[in-house]
Amino acid sequence: MEWHEAERLAALRRYGILDMPLDPAFDDFVQIAAHVCEAPVALVSLVDADRQWFAAEIGLGVRQTSLDRSVCVHALHGADVLVVPDLSQDQRFDRNPLVTDGPELRFYAGAVLKTPEGLPLGTMCVLDDKPRPGGLTERQAFTLKALARQVMAQLELRRSLRQRTGAWAAKDAAIRQMDVLLAEKDLLMQEVHHRMKNSLATVQALLLLLQAKAIALPEIAQQLLEAAGRVHTFGGMHEHLYRTGAASHVNVAAYLQDLVDDQQTAFASTLESRTIILEADSAPWPSFGAPTLGLIVVELVTNALKYGKGAVKVTFRIEDGEWLLTVEDEGQDLPADFASSHSKGFGMRLVDRLLQGQTRGVLEIDRTRGHTCFRVRLNATSSSKMAHATPRTAAA
Repeated sequence: MEWHEAERLAALRRYGILDMPLDPAFDDFVQIAAHVCEAPVALVSLVDADRQWFAAEIGLGVRQTSLDRSVCVHALHGADVLVVPDLSQDQRFDRNPLVTDGPELRFYAGAVLKTPEGLPLGTMCVLDDKPRPGGLTERQAFTLKALARQVMAQLELRRSLRQRTGAWAAKDAAIRQMDVLLAEKDLLMQEVHHRMKNSLATVQALLLLLQAKAIALPEIAQQLLEAAGRVHTFGGMHEHLYRTGAASHVNVAAYLQDLVDDQQTAFASTLESRTIILEADSAPWPSFGAPTLGLIVVELVTNALKYGKGAVKVTFRIEDGEWLLTVEDEGQDLPADFASSHSKGFGMRLVDRLLQGQTRGVLEIDRTRGHTCFRVRLNATSSSKMAHATPRTAAA
């Protein structure tokens, strides 16, 4: 499709997304993209007239850059997905400051964000500081394109919501307008979780198909099976949030129990007699932060199941004005020089980055128990502080 820059920029303005505060809904997209593509950097990038602005980012540390630093701007004029195996070997990018200076990026893959009319607004992209001669795998490319479609669905829903809000503001009193907005927000969040769950189910099916074809390669088949299990768990998070239908808070104990049950089921064929035990205070937790909390719990429990021994115990309760999450198993204590920030495992690196982001949490290793024990400290939300927390214990 042929398009003009003025037409493209006008379409971008109509979505009203530029310079908006960080939104956890978009954070989920970059976290999933980084996880599936095994990339340290993931962005929802929107290309403006003289800059690219990130609705969400992980691994880059900035909300916008000038166009002379943009790779995404080149993706707008090509196919649905632009893959650059080595930026330093491509004349379009070999002098880009992001390539020549810090962070010295090398690999890029971006799926174009297109309006229903076919106008490109930006990309859902991942970057790596190492070249990738093979580019993306089939499942990674599929996931990136699926996430790009979900980003556009989110933008379309938000634009529709703004249009309805304007009409209501002209006719209704302020209190009625607020009630309607809250109801619409609930429907919007349910639709987002429903669509994300369906997209992840498609990704899981593709992973299982690839796993079946790789049965002659046990190591690769196992990795694909584990990836499918993780995608299933991520889908379970959105399924729980969709079923609760709450736009503001979820019961954190019930939410975590669902995740633990899903993990017990996903690893059932390899766990033998091992169990996952959850002890969590029953209290409201902001639904916008539930996926991030869920990712942290899932990755720590998965790590304990893969490398630890015996039962895995998860506790989540308020202590001294803060939430304390512990995940421990009966295996040996970690080496004295272990640090999550330098771990080779993608899961531990993901937990470390999540805690450095919006959660502003702290990951500690408790070496007083004689076995592996991770402790995560999170600031208690004001709503959780006011809640009368009651212990809830369950064993899977």
